[in-house]
Amino acid sequence: MKKIITIFSFFLLAIVFFACRNTTVTLLTKKWDCVQVENIIPTATKFLNAKDSTDAEQLKSLLQTLSWTFTNNMRYECALNNRVTVQGKYELLENDKILQCISKETKTRNRYTIKLLTDNELVLSGQVYNTDLVLHFRAH
Repeated sequence: MKKIITIFSFFLLAIVFFACRNTTVTLLTKKWDCVQVENIIPTATKFLNAKDSTDAEQLKSLLQTLSWTFTNNMRYECALNNRVTVQGKYELLENDKILQCISKETKTRNRYTIKLLTDNELVLSGQVYNTDLVLHFRAH
């Protein structure tokens, strides 16, 4: 009898774990358009020359043309100006709080902290040049 209860308990825990994972994947599975970028210029930067300021604004404008599409088979595409630039697979780590994207071509791994994920909104944070870049997305 104890063996049956143990097996049943393990089975129940497995169902709960996979149900939570499926919720995150279901929410993530769609095309996301970048609508806002924070911290392009690190807050510790005291002085910027005109070129740095212009470069930061151009980078910000380019990032706001960014879109990511995630599928339920753990694949993703990244596009700039509607042109796919990177494809690969993604993983959810640390209880679905970390999104890790692995490029198909270069096998590069980029990690992002999922700050917010709802039906219509996705907020990611990631380390870029010693600053926490924050990307805000809306569902397409």
